[in-house]
Amino acid sequence: MKKYLITVIVLICVPVGVFLGFYSFYSKDLPSTDALVSVQPWTRTMIYDVHGNAIKAFYEQDRVEVPLNEIPGDLSNAFIAIEDRKFYRHWGLNVFAIGKALSEDILAGHIVRGASTITQQLARNLFLTQEQTLTRKIKEAILAVKIERHFTKDEILMMYLNQIYFGEGAYGVEAAARRFFGKPLGELTLAESAFLAGLPKNPSAYSPRRHFDAAKQRQAVVIGAMVEMGMVDAPEAARAKQDTLRILPAEKAEVGAYFTEYVRQDLEQRYGAAALYRDGLKVYTTLDLALQELAERSVESNLRAMEKRRGYQPRDTLGHNDIEGVSTPYIQGALVAIDPHNGYIKAMVGGRDFLESKFNRATQAHRQPGSAFKIFVYTAAIANGMTASDIIMDAPIVLKMPADTSVWRPQNFSEDFEGPVTMREALARSINIPAIKVADQIGQSTVITYARQMGIKSPLKPYLSIALGAFEVTPMELTSAVGVLPASGIRTEPIAITRIETRDGHILEQDYPRKSEAISAQTAYIMTSMLESAVNEGTGRSIRARGITRTLAGKTGTTDEYGDAWYVGFSPDLVTGVWVGFDEKRSMGNKETGARVALPIWIDFMVGALKDVPDRPFPEPPGIVRRDVCKETGLLATDHCPETRVEVFISGTEPLRFCNKLPVDSLPTFELDLPSAPSSLD
Repeated sequence: MKKYLITVIVLICVPVGVFLGFYSFYSKDLPSTDALVSVQPWTRTMIYDVHGNAIKAFYEQDRVEVPLNEIPGDLSNAFIAIEDRKFYRHWGLNVFAIGKALSEDILAGHIVRGASTITQQLARNLFLTQEQTLTRKIKEAILAVKIERHFTKDEILMMYLNQIYFGEGAYGVEAAARRFFGKPLGELTLAESAFLAGLPKNPSAYSPRRHFDAAKQRQAVVIGAMVEMGMVDAPEAARAKQDTLRILPAEKAEVGAYFTEYVRQDLEQRYGAAALYRDGLKVYTTLDLALQELAERSVESNLRAMEKRRGYQPRDTLGHNDIEGVSTPYIQGALVAIDPHNGYIKAMVGGRDFLESKFNRATQAHRQPGSAFKIFVYTAAIANGMTASDIIMDAPIVLKMPADTSVWRPQNFSEDFEGPVTMREALARSINIPAIKVADQIGQSTVITYARQMGIKSPLKPYLSIALGAFEVTPMELTSAVGVLPASGIRTEPIAITRIETRDGHILEQDYPRKSEAISAQTAYIMTSMLESAVNEGTGRSIRARGITRTLAGKTGTTDEYGDAWYVGFSPDLVTGVWVGFDEKRSMGNKETGARVALPIWIDFMVGALKDVPDRPFPEPPGIVRRDVCKETGLLATDHCPETRVEVFISGTEPLRFCNKLPVDSLPTFELDLPSAPSSLD
């Protein structure tokens, strides 16, 4: 009897001792209880538009955490049926299944069968690797027991369903539902739930897009398991097996891809890659998704029309020029739309296809703005006492170049000269010579000063060619700088992000408009009025030709040989800039001007963007006076002036002298004595 007791004690103690020894040895480098309780799986960072619409996710593991009560019962049951039928009855390990698997492994001489419970799979996914070794199996079992001691079954199931990998970067049931079916969890059918539950066993072999038939067969196995467990009845199972599954096609470039990449670069620089891809940040941006879609359509449809008109090879038939996807051989475009009062970037198009070229032409492409830069020349002039009615002589000039002995003979686009013109007319019709003379009169450094104050940051040099936009800028900075005008002279830095939150909703940062006074409200108003003339009667008059009557102002820009085409313009509450050209600096073709190429894009976008916005005039600040002036002399009008206009002035700069033109019938008559019959013609 004594020997029998000793034998029993040994048979009990030795395995227990072995287990405790294993437990003690392998527990040394396993996570602590605190780590288990505080574990947070990697979660994707979500980017939202200004209305709270999701537009992009950044992740190493695409995951959206959802509570168990938001997970459909069919989906939870499907996983329990196929992965762990005794889930609610075991304590982390299924001893019977482990014994059966172990015997098969011993007979085979290597691991051939798994027996992992849902809890073990969770332990492996959270803290361990996928390697098939005995050591990993032991650690997995120990962790599973720890997890079961500190969490309820429902908590474990919820963590598991939010953690499991489904393939194609999707982690967790919510991400999988959206990735493969394009719908949230709450809308899944039984057939879709069973289909998803079958994927994690082998995400590659059961890939819905590459191996749909295999995934469908796996779905049938899952439904069969649910029937065996009494979770669904046979007729319901039969219907689920027959249901048509509509798998989403592979992802295409998202709407706003250039904008979200712009945001991603900013976030990674400030918070680091780990926080961006793992911490589940919530990033609220200024983008308006509806305006973004409109912007992309406007750019693409008009550039397609241009390709057809010029006989260019369509974009669809061409790839990109270089392996980094920076430049493309087809015509490109960029668009930036900003709220001038708060700096919110409402839309950004950096190119025609982000997947073909990630180079953001809205923020990275430095191109000559051509005549669009005249805005800063005339702004500086108005700010320094000149007026819209000042007369400038449009006549040939020859300028000596400072660097050598060569000369520059600038020309007007029309190759003609108009003689005396007002500054308003010179800007509206984009006549080159007056702009050069104004820049010379006030000084090129003065032009640079005002351009800088308004937001131009690219390098500028004090050469007279600055008046014609010889120095390169980006569409973003040009558009933002012009936004000073509808904002009554206030410069607001462009903003892409308004708020960043942690996954738990704590605010990490909140951005507010950063404003400064760039020019006076009066100067801004005069310049806005002059740019309204450019729309009403100048280079932007095709806007009115299309029957658009609302309050708008803007300016075209075209560079030598038609290499770049621009239009930048605004309403009282939205400023938009458009650039068109080839990535390689070459001609787009004869007469492909800003008015012909960029302006139609601008019109299509602005008409759509403002269709529900009530029209209103640009706000007039105090200190503005109006006078009737002669269009030929710029002086106060008299009854003898052939053409007059009501001109706006900053108080104190209005003309004080009346026009000295005389009526034709008051001119003196001269009489000459001529011979009745001239004897010769010499």
